[in-house]
Amino acid sequence: MARTEYGIASPSRPDDIEPLGRLNRRAAEARIADSRTAWPDVYLVQRTGTTWAPAADVKEE
Repeated sequence: MARTEYGIASPSRPDDIEPLGRLNRRAAEARIADSRTAWPDVYLVQRTGTTWAPAADVKEE
């Protein structure tokens, strides 16, 4: 079973994703909430294979 990886993305730089490493969904959401204090437009993305997608658009596994 493939592991889901989370990252932080910004609409102004959609191809520049900062992977968050081996975090579960809850930890990733806490990290994005903290990041939004400095960069309010960032959002959470995730991938199970090679393609990143906004986390809200990906079915929770």
